[in-house]
Amino acid sequence: MAEIKSAGMAYICPMHASVRQSSPGKCPKCGMALVPENTRFALLRHMTGSWPHIAIMVLIMIVVMAAVMMMLTRLSAA
Repeated sequence: MAEIKSAGMAYICPMHASVRQSSPGKCPKCGMALVPENTRFALLRHMTGSWPHIAIMVLIMIVVMAAVMMMLTRLSAA
């Protein structure tokens, strides 16, 4: 795993952070495409960057948790 010493863009594997290259390509461990270093959690940063997205994610989480709890309650009562 070579260290990138230049000020240029570094590319990393989404699954193996130890794999770093100075140019795009494929991960030698898993074959996934390498992504620019600062884009690893870009979607998560985008979704948590605004209050409406956070509110929607929390609402969905509560609904899913309530549905699972109701299913578990019905299974344990049967």
